[in-house]
Amino acid sequence: MDALLEFVKNLQVLYQELTPGKKSAAMILGAVIIASLVVMSFWLQAPDYQTLYGNLSEEDAANIVEELKSKKTPYQLANQGKTIRVSSAQVHEIRLELATKGLPKGSEVGLELFEDTPLGMTEFVQKLNFQRALQGELARTIKTLDVIDQARVHLVIPKNTLFLKEKLEGKASVMVKIRNGRTLSVEQVQGVIHLVSSSVEGVSPKNVVVVDIQGNILSGDVTGSTEAMAASSNFKHKLKVEKALQTNILKMLEEALGPGKVVARVSAELNMERAEQTEEIFDPDSQVVRSEQRAEESTTGAVPPGGIAGVQSLLPEGNAQPGVPGSAAKRSKENQTLNYEINKVIKRTIKPMGAIKKLSVSVLIDGSLKGDPPVYTARAPEEMSQYLELVKTAVGYDAARGDQINVKNTQFDKTLIEEQKAQMEREGLVDLGIQGAKYLLALVFLILLFSRVLRPIATWMTTSVEMIEPLALPTAEEAAIEDEKRRLAAMGSQSQEMRKAVADFVTADPKVTAGILRRWLKERNI
Repeated sequence: MDALLEFVKNLQVLYQELTPGKKSAAMILGAVIIASLVVMSFWLQAPDYQTLYGNLSEEDAANIVEELKSKKTPYQLANQGKTIRVSSAQVHEIRLELATKGLPKGSEVGLELFEDTPLGMTEFVQKLNFQRALQGELARTIKTLDVIDQARVHLVIPKNTLFLKEKLEGKASVMVKIRNGRTLSVEQVQGVIHLVSSSVEGVSPKNVVVVDIQGNILSGDVTGSTEAMAASSNFKHKLKVEKALQTNILKMLEEALGPGKVVARVSAELNMERAEQTEEIFDPDSQVVRSEQRAEESTTGAVPPGGIAGVQSLLPEGNAQPGVPGSAAKRSKENQTLNYEINKVIKRTIKPMGAIKKLSVSVLIDGSLKGDPPVYTARAPEEMSQYLELVKTAVGYDAARGDQINVKNTQFDKTLIEEQKAQMEREGLVDLGIQGAKYLLALVFLILLFSRVLRPIATWMTTSVEMIEPLALPTAEEAAIEDEKRRLAAMGSQSQEMRKAVADFVTADPKVTAGILRRWLKERNI
């Protein structure tokens, strides 16, 4: 704690020594640092909110907010109150709790309307609730589509009566809100129509109208939904057939001539009529006995006078054979009926839809470049004939259908392609230069920020302030020791001066020095 107080005092001294400009800069920097710390502390303490439910109805949003308030759970509202956000740590727990209470219910009323049915409900109220529930269930099902954001369904269910000979048809209207950036295709619209017509008894697809939120009629015109779907499907099938034939031609010829050397276009006329034919073929030469009937009759009796009744008795004389009176007469009759059956073949033929009725094919083939420098050379007629036969084989040429195939050799003008390629390369280089300049400016900015701002601030902030320790007064013993040290140091300096003077004398006159030494040794008897 004392060290901290000393540091603060030294920091105040250092601040007083700064110039007015540096003082202002230091105050601003300190304020920024303190504000950053405060904001960071609040940001760390603030909860992370995530979406609990989105695109809620006003009723569901009010019920959920009331439930959150009762539990004192913090929340946020967005998207004009349609979106509710809560802490990310409680999202799943709150969803489960709300689900147990049946929230959100949704703006559409479904079959749950019949869960609590009062005893005194009339037949009219029951039918009305059934219609509401059916409309709500259809709207929920339509909203599950990825393209549709919101949907509403209105049904007109006629009342059955015994006094009408013809049964009345029901009608339905569907209003949808499409998600941003999405569109409903013809197939999807027809899917919604058939979903509604298949879910409600007595409603045919022609009596279903689909409208978007801007009021545009998506379906329900006089042509009928079935015809519109069939026309769209036929057109797509035609494009698919043409594309497949073009791909066959290009793949085959480009393998031999190289990419970019062939241009092919195919126009197909398809038979979209569905024909069914039944034939009965009879063969008169092949007869078979189907049935046979035979009847025989024989009669025996007396011959009446005048002969036997019949033709013989009327014959002229000489030819007639009169019967003898009293003799027995015999008569027999035989009938035979034969029924013949002629061979018959019943043949039923169903012609498929989409069969090719006529083909028109046009193929352009580029020439070749030969020599140095390259010179354009046209294809030989024999070579073009071979390519024509290959194209006929690839598309299934049939002369009986009236197919037309033209294969021509021409020089392709690639000037525009080269110019576009060069322009794309230039644009690519420009884009690359712009991107490089952005990165370079960002790098220069970072270097300047580090060298001119961050580094000086970091150096100034991290430079330690020299701590000035207070001076302590020496005791008497310490003062005596210091005096003795100074005296010895002075004596040592004097002896060094005497040694230096003797060394200089010996160096200047060595003979006199030697005589002095002999005399000194004699006096000492050494």
